[in-house]
Amino acid sequence: MPNPFDIFDALSELVYVSDIETHDLLYVNESTSRMIEGSWRGRKCYDALQGFDAPCDFCNNDKLTADGFFSWSRYNAQFGKHYALKDKLIDWDGRPARFEVAFDVTDDVRQKAVLENQLGLETLLVDCIMGFRRSDGFEGDLMPAFERMGRFFKADRVYIIEVYENGRMKNTTEWCAEGVESEIDELQDVPIECIERWLPHFERRDCVIIEDIEGLRSVSPAEYGILKPQGISCLVVAPIFDGDDLCGYIGVDNPEIERLDLSASFFKTVGMFLSMEVEQGKIREKLRRMSFEDSLTGVWNRNRFIEDIQQIDDEGPRDRFGVMYIDLNGLKDVNDREGHAVGDRSLVEAADILTQTFKRSSVYRLGGDEFLVLSLDKDKDTFERRVEEASRKLSARACPSAIGTHYAVEACTIDEAVKLADGRMYQDKRMFYSEAPELSRHRNMYRTAE
Repeated sequence: MPNPFDIFDALSELVYVSDIETHDLLYVNESTSRMIEGSWRGRKCYDALQGFDAPCDFCNNDKLTADGFFSWSRYNAQFGKHYALKDKLIDWDGRPARFEVAFDVTDDVRQKAVLENQLGLETLLVDCIMGFRRSDGFEGDLMPAFERMGRFFKADRVYIIEVYENGRMKNTTEWCAEGVESEIDELQDVPIECIERWLPHFERRDCVIIEDIEGLRSVSPAEYGILKPQGISCLVVAPIFDGDDLCGYIGVDNPEIERLDLSASFFKTVGMFLSMEVEQGKIREKLRRMSFEDSLTGVWNRNRFIEDIQQIDDEGPRDRFGVMYIDLNGLKDVNDREGHAVGDRSLVEAADILTQTFKRSSVYRLGGDEFLVLSLDKDKDTFERRVEEASRKLSARACPSAIGTHYAVEACTIDEAVKLADGRMYQDKRMFYSEAPELSRHRNMYRTAE
């Protein structure tokens, strides 16, 4: 008498029947038989179908009924397939048995995984780029974005190596997964020759992908000698450029092998974005300096002065600093008699004298013919000696100057010291113009004050 289950031999789906109590295989169709290594007869379902030596810990025999199918899904590691499963309880020659039909959905699962990975990758890229922009790009805090990258790619490390003009390299930023040892301290002075094989790829703005580091052992021993001690088995690196010059690269160590190709395209895009951020950062810095720098003399301007004293005074009163306030006497008269070009040369000369005597970062042109020097953390004798030197040179090389100073023996704010120095400068100015009233554009004011 033919077996009614023989009809299932025509199906490409896997079909089997097993005893509920003993797990003995009672029937498999032709498609299932071809998947099983060896004969299925006399074997347990968990042995023949899963490669286990004990019942499956995910066995759901207790959930099966004769009233309808129980639907679920599972990845079969022995067959390397994803299956959608339908099971029910049947009677097999008077004993309860498990009847299962398995539909191969591997392609659907993989396609879904690809789509999910692509969507996740696009979301990650947008989030990371937005994070870079909020944190001032290459110069900002890269760690939140690096952590997101590392976790998405299931990698050990994400990092940036900077390349310098002297041909040396330095790890400047590194994220490590839990339990992964940091390598940032070991990668602080590495010769660029160690990655010589990568440079032609970088010049073409391409990534370098190493799928198996063991392939480098004989091909590139120096490269292998750097990477192997770090526990690297595979990696992806993408170049970062400053214009036409390689200034570094971003890398990911040991990304999940299934995502290796995805990581290559991703990090190439990130590298290109960081290259643009390098250029933008240089532009931002230039604009920032222009907003803080006096265009004529090259010293700091009033904007920078206001920002600096606010930052210092926010820390509270302090001592052991000096303020020198300078006003070039008779500059308007020089402009009127000899032209503004001569007057401008006097301003430039004055700025040069002050920056040679004090540090350039200490000198500000507050506007017009006024300068200020802020000398921090200097003893009183040193400050007064430099004031005397600058005064002598200003009188000899630029034009006569009115000068007021204050040295903070007792703690005060910079703003208070500036006001005291400003008042003394005006006293000095008043004395100068009282002796040379013909040079004073303020002579009516002084006469009224008298």
